[in-house]
Amino acid sequence: MAGLLALAIGCPPRDGGGARCPPARLAGDLASLLTAVHAKTVSGAKPGSDAFVVPDDAARDAFASAVVRALDGDAAAACSLPPSYRFGVVAEPGLGDVRIVAELDASGEPIPKLFWGTYAALVVAPGGAKTRRLAIEAPHPVFDKNTAEEAFLVMKAARARHLLVAGAHRCTSTAPSGCSGTTTACSGSTSFAMSDAAHSVRTPFFAVHAALSDADAKLLFLQLHGNAQGCPAALVSDCSGAWPAAGPSERLAAELAKRGVDVGRCGAGHPTASCNLCGETNVEARRSAGSASPCTSNGTSFGRVVHVEQLISLRDAPARLIDAVSAAFDQE
Repeated sequence: MAGLLALAIGCPPRDGGGARCPPARLAGDLASLLTAVHAKTVSGAKPGSDAFVVPDDAARDAFASAVVRALDGDAAAACSLPPSYRFGVVAEPGLGDVRIVAELDASGEPIPKLFWGTYAALVVAPGGAKTRRLAIEAPHPVFDKNTAEEAFLVMKAARARHLLVAGAHRCTSTAPSGCSGTTTACSGSTSFAMSDAAHSVRTPFFAVHAALSDADAKLLFLQLHGNAQGCPAALVSDCSGAWPAAGPSERLAAELAKRGVDVGRCGAGHPTASCNLCGETNVEARRSAGSASPCTSNGTSFGRVVHVEQLISLRDAPARLIDAVSAAFDQE
């Protein structure tokens, strides 16, 4: 990873809240960068460590706005990012240029201090290769083994426009999020932790999702999770509690089944006593469904978020999921 970040000639760094803008040209590839960031996340944001820095609402929303604008090509917006964050562009083989916002030092080494996540977006050129109006999300990159790696592979193969990877273990915070629902994920508590990106509205991950959702009403989201319960290989949901007769969730479930994956459908046979992970308290899904208070209340127009719980067998060998995503979501 040494020297991963090489500043483009003619684009010297200038500080604005510590962020470097215009974007630096990153050496190496996206996969290597994400792997290095993930390793630092594992070691630096362990359960119960409180390493995740909880922002106030203003800081959370300002960060999300800067991230989304930067990923859309507004280099000036990156100047307002926190000092540990940098904005860059990396060439990913087979994918093209990808814009990145991540916690990196001047040499490109990951230096997580806030643990607010890593965000990427394809550079979509007029007349260029087709993409999918889709954001791939990994809210539990450490707790749900291989979901961060899987999210990248899906993004690359399907040419999804965005990638969102949370910055901390879901149980890093000892304080509860205050959002509805219970969990056995964090030792000694049945409450969701403040750092749980799928169940806390205090995380920048949630705010980036919300900003993307508001910026493009046609953008869809695929949120990848893992489980070790007595569930099907893939448990698919739109987080509403009812199974939709049509739409992105049904299309993905059907394409997975065509490829021999054991599929469960939330609202049509699930949840069950041994498999109840249907995402009904997921704050990103609630927000995109129109909830004004996604921490505690449902929205009314679910469908934009596809929530997939997976056994480790599918996460370890995601080729069938990748093929199903490419078939279920249209290119533009």
